[in-house]
Amino acid sequence: MKTRILSIVAMVALLFTVVFSFGGCANQSVASGTANASGAPAASSGSTASSADKPTIRIGMMSSSDVIPFVLINENGLADKYNFKLDLQVFTSAKDRDAAFQAGELDGVLTDYIGICMYQNAGFDVKITGITDGDYILVAGKDTGIKNISQIKGKSIAISEKTLIDYTLDNILANNNMASNDVQKEVVPRIPDRLELLRNNKIDLGLLPEPFATLALNDGAVNLGSANQFGLYPAVSAFSKAALDSKTKAIHDLYKAYNEAVDYMNNTDISKYEKTVIKAVGYPEEMIGKITVKKFRTSALPPQKDVEDAIKWASQKGLCKPDLKYDQLVYDVYS
Repeated sequence: MKTRILSIVAMVALLFTVVFSFGGCANQSVASGTANASGAPAASSGSTASSADKPTIRIGMMSSSDVIPFVLINENGLADKYNFKLDLQVFTSAKDRDAAFQAGELDGVLTDYIGICMYQNAGFDVKITGITDGDYILVAGKDTGIKNISQIKGKSIAISEKTLIDYTLDNILANNNMASNDVQKEVVPRIPDRLELLRNNKIDLGLLPEPFATLALNDGAVNLGSANQFGLYPAVSAFSKAALDSKTKAIHDLYKAYNEAVDYMNNTDISKYEKTVIKAVGYPEEMIGKITVKKFRTSALPPQKDVEDAIKWASQKGLCKPDLKYDQLVYDVYS
């Protein structure tokens, strides 16, 4: 059951609960607002339309670094500037997010190539509309003695099977002249559980998104490289075809606002919006002053080869049909 909230502060509480309590599956909603916690001046509306006249775009997401520009859209007043309302709904479970999406309670989601393939395989017409900069960091436990990626053969790693994490790991291994079976994969569905296994020396390796990667590194884990460093950017934003048909202009404007938020991030000292990053990603408050954010890319459609590589992998795992085409999975909102 969803609980809607109207302040980013309440979202923080949820995210901290996820990171530290590892419990709960309900989602919360961060409604469009004009409060600016980033330190940037809020953009003016530029429109006389009443709030009731503005289309609402509902996006489901899980806490990770790729949510930052979307949160800044609301916090910097960009939704008002481009005349739409942005309802960001934060989920602690991908299963719950997908259930809400398929039930029509969401227009779009932050997901990945493998998720898109699975939606299509289930007969749910979902289109990739943009790239995001979500990353997945390969770490070794602090007591393993592993210092670089060349030392991981035969080591154990906790993953979720037939998911983006599994695909990303295989891609990282291939980029380092290793095969999928060169590591011992142990299926552990929940990311918090994988982090605890790593902390307690029950597993050698972890492939983790933020904020879990930073929590592991702060505990002494060793950074062996990330998906992005090896050229893989599998995280995307996507919308149902039904939403694209009914909210075409609003979604087009969303990406204008997204790119403006990215420009702000890339050209503004992190100290000006660090609190927003901590809230959006779910870092603990003691990370203030220690957060770094890499340069984000403005949104565009993903490269065709990257999508086709994901289709090939997913079809080999029985997650989709091998004859899916790039044009079936993307929708151009930029022209």
